[in-house]
Order: sequence, then C-alpha cells, then structure tokens
Amino acid sequence: MMNYRKILGALLLIAVSASGLFAAAAKKSTIVYTIKGNVEDRFYTMMDEPVKALGYRLPDPRKHVNQVYKEQYGSTTLEVLSFMTIVNDKRVKPLLEIDPKLAGFNPFNLVIYKHQGKDESVISHLTAEAIIEMLGITDQKVIAEYTKLMEELDGLIAKTFPDAVVSHGMYEGAVENAMLHYEIDFERPEDLDDYLDEIQEKVDDTFTNKGYIMAGFFDYKMGKPDLLPSYDAFWTFSLCHFPYSYTVFDNEGAMPEVAVFAPCTMYMYIKKESNTLVIGMPKLSNWNRFFKMNNKKREDFLNKLDQDIPATFIEIGAKEIK
Repeated sequence: MMNYRKILGALLLIAVSASGLFAAAAKKSTIVYTIKGNVEDRFYTMMDEPVKALGYRLPDPRKHVNQVYKEQYGSTTLEVLSFMTIVNDKRVKPLLEIDPKLAGFNPFNLVIYKHQGKDESVISHLTAEAIIEMLGITDQKVIAEYTKLMEELDGLIAKTFPDAVVSHGMYEGAVENAMLHYEIDFERPEDLDDYLDEIQEKVDDTFTNKGYIMAGFFDYKMGKPDLLPSYDAFWTFSLCHFPYSYTVFDNEGAMPEVAVFAPCTMYMYIKKESNTLVIGMPKLSNWNRFFKMNNKKREDFLNKLDQDIPATFIEIGAKEIK
C-alpha cells in the first residue's frame, strides 16, 4: 500500500526547498526609509555638510518639485517631493576607468517625498545591486567598491534618522535589455573643445525642442587632462520630461517612489585619441520593471518616451550599438 504520509512529507520538503530558492532569488531594488512626520528640514541639513563630508557633490538639486507641479498643473497630491541628484565623483572616477557604464546612475537621485494627509516622510534610492545589474557591470572590483560606497551613504542616512523604519523594494529574475547604447563617429578637429561645444549644444537643443528638460549637467573631466586619463571627454546630462514626471509621480494614484529613477542620467564620453562619441542611458522600461505602472496612461506614456529617446539619438546622428 502506498505510504501517503511519506509522500506528503516529500512534497512538503520539495515545497520548502523551492520556497528557499525563491527567497534566495529575490533581490533588493531600493532601500526605503520611512520616518514619522515631515522631516524635510532634517533631510536638507543632512544633504549639506554631512553628505559632502562623505565626498558627494550635488550638481543640480531640485527642491519642492511638487510646488512646481501645482503651479504648472493646478494641483498636487504631495506635501514634499525633492530630487537630490548626487555623485561621489572622486570615488567613482577610478571605477569609470574600468567600466564607464557606471555613469548611467552617477549622478543618481536620493529622493524624499511625503503624501498629503500621511504623517510620514519617505527617503529612498536605488540599491547598488540593482544599479550594477541594470548597467551590466561584471567587474568584481567595481561591484565591491560601489557597493561599499552605497553602504557608507546608507550609514549616514541611518545615523541621521535613527527612528526610520527601513524596508526594501524587491525584484526577481535577471534584468535584461536595460540600457541604450549609441555611438557617433566624428571628424576630430584640432581643438576637441570645438566639437564638444557643438555636440553638447546639439543634444541640448534637440531634446529641448522635443519637450524635454536638461535638468542637469556634470563634467567628470572638469577641463583637467589628468582626471580620467583614459578619456578625452566624459560628461552626463540629467534628462527630464515634466509632463511625464507629473503623470507618474503626482495626481491620483501618485507613485513618487519611482522618482529614484529621476532624472534619467545620459552619459557621453570620448576615449583617449578616439573619433567616436559613446552615448549610454538606462531605458525607461526599467521603471516599469521595478515598480509596475499602476494604470494604462502611465504605462503608455512610458512606452512612448522609451521609443522617442532612441529616435532622438538617431536624429542627432547616432547609431545604435547592440
């Protein structure tokens, strides 16, 4: 006679093993600090001297974005929304020498938001784990150093807000096809600055004319040849589309948690003595991959821009590199 007790035990063992594998496969996409009350002032104080003492710069901080939404669109569901784009360029530069794709999230956004009617503030950012996977970085030194860099930032946040409840956004499976890669071949002039001025203006004008906002610019070289010696030029644009950001982050069913991705960082570099400008940027589809848009309007808007941005790269003369 079949021993049903043994069969049931075996099935339970398989189920427990499977659940263990499932838990092991789950990865952290974001770290989320939830603090009682409005902690906006405490946050801005932290983002001054304390965060700078860790080596971070704030190239283009955007405070009170929710107030701009209210002025432009007539309403807001948020009491606080600020984008604090930060980069520890001193620590990141040696890593860019190994893998320039790291610039795809450097600068990145340390966001703070508070819904109206909720007595809690939220501070959040993408994890090193999620950033590394989206960018397709495999070098172990880059992974170790960048993970340590993020841990130091989180140590400061935890010290500043010891009353915070810490949680994580989670994701499963591999993140694939997460990046845009384009190149422009150019005739190198005697003075490379002539080309840099031309292409930066062209990129700015083309995206601006299509309704985007260049919300920031960061030059890793800063006009100093000894910085990033493997590159003749290396810079980032922070790209924003205001109607899209309002559609996702504010109004009914607001998803300000997705602002860890905003503004999008578009990096551009020219290797030493090269005649090729390399362009890279994380796709907007990552937003939906990690958070899942909660209505069709948001998802359709995302898909539209995810097609429009590559088309704009082609418009400025770039070709896609698979």
